[in-house]
Amino acid sequence: MNILTFDIEEWYCIFINIAEEKKTYSIKDSLLKLLNIMEVHNIKPTFFILASFAKKNPQIIYDIAQKYDIGSHGLNHDLVESMSYKDFQNDIAESIRILEDITGKKVTKYRAPGFSISNKEYFKAIVDSGIETDCSLSAINHFYGNKMIDKSQICIIEYNGIKIKEFPPSIFNFLGKDLGFLGGGYFRLFPYRMLKYCMNKHRDYNLIYLHPSDFDVNQPMISEYSFLEKFKRRVGVQTAEKKLIRMLSEFGFTDIVTAEKVIDWSNIPIVQL
Repeated sequence: MNILTFDIEEWYCIFINIAEEKKTYSIKDSLLKLLNIMEVHNIKPTFFILASFAKKNPQIIYDIAQKYDIGSHGLNHDLVESMSYKDFQNDIAESIRILEDITGKKVTKYRAPGFSISNKEYFKAIVDSGIETDCSLSAINHFYGNKMIDKSQICIIEYNGIKIKEFPPSIFNFLGKDLGFLGGGYFRLFPYRMLKYCMNKHRDYNLIYLHPSDFDVNQPMISEYSFLEKFKRRVGVQTAEKKLIRMLSEFGFTDIVTAEKVIDWSNIPIVQL
């Protein structure tokens, strides 16, 4: 099963304290181009939408919701680990309200910015907000938080009597070390042959997460950031679109809502947090 997802956020969301005058450029054109690619290849991904982006671009988000599966990506892309429990409650509730007001659709899916949930208690706030499916937990340690689960597999998360469906991003093992390979910078960095090999090796479950900025060759360069940060942002952007189109032509993909319907949830493992 191959699942395609996009996180709809501005290019500058990964940067901290970027000056307001540098935020004038938008990824809207890249998003529209991606939507056209999905249309041409008849692919139905799930879109996790940042509510602050939706407020600035309500018509685009409304149009997406009429054709595709959507979920919340939070309010302003603040990392969950930086928020108090109450602040997180407000963040997820407000993001859902904004998206539902714009789209007229009920929002039941959530992905934390940067997969940054590191406190299992926050799952109560997620479930209490009406979310039924989460895509926030990683099986590897990463830039924005520590791993919360041991395996990259579809599961049911259980904590303190509450349960929620979980679709984590895919990983692979290289020389004894678990690495991501189908999301954002990983997708741009690794050669297509390697991505294809890993996908074929994990045919039972591959989940991709990408962003419009992964394909946006015109996004601004932030001169004051380090070489490593610039590299992470720009590596592979020039070839990402070609890589995606090739992948779409060679593999079948579905969205989360369709995957949920064909999964026998009685046989899915329950992971206790």
